[in-house]
Amino acid sequence: MENFATASSTETAIIPKGTVINGNITIDGKLEMYGVVNGDINSDSRVNISGDVTGNIKANDLFAKDSFIVGQIQCAKGATVRENTVILGDIEAENLIVDGAIQGKIDIREGITVGDKAILDSDIKAKTIQVNNGAAINGHCSLCYADIHLEDIFPVTEEAEKEPEPEVKASEGKESGEAEEDKPKVPAKPKAVAKPKAVKKADAE
Repeated sequence: MENFATASSTETAIIPKGTVINGNITIDGKLEMYGVVNGDINSDSRVNISGDVTGNIKANDLFAKDSFIVGQIQCAKGATVRENTVILGDIEAENLIVDGAIQGKIDIREGITVGDKAILDSDIKAKTIQVNNGAAINGHCSLCYADIHLEDIFPVTEEAEKEPEPEVKASEGKESGEAEEDKPKVPAKPKAVAKPKAVKKADAE
């Protein structure tokens, strides 16, 4: 049986430390969780987590500190991951502030701020990325939401033309043996020109 905790949008539901909930939580309002939840959390407001969660989280915004989360996180607005927090799962939000550790894909529609204590083993998609000195990032960073066209700044037409040329020449040389036979004849010409010069000097003497 799934367990559900509900509250009105003007109230705040609190799960105290030492409490263990095995089941999903759906709440119309703010949630402060200090215990353990083995299930999904769905809220149309803010979710504060300072405990352990094994399940997916959907909220308007998320604040996590001193917590351990295993699951996917989706926020309509922002997500904040403070120190002593480990997240094993993907994060999707509008904005993200990280001072903890995340292992999973990060998809941020606006900006992400990576603090000096952050550890990210993630591929990052964002509009802007600010990385403070001391942060550790292992993964690919893409500013795919930014209004920047890299082709206008770094043209690749010249490089594209140079690359196929050696490939065509190599293939032509393999198909026809005539090209290979013509190559050794080229160094023989300067030798033939040098010999008559030496003979002329001997005849003159």
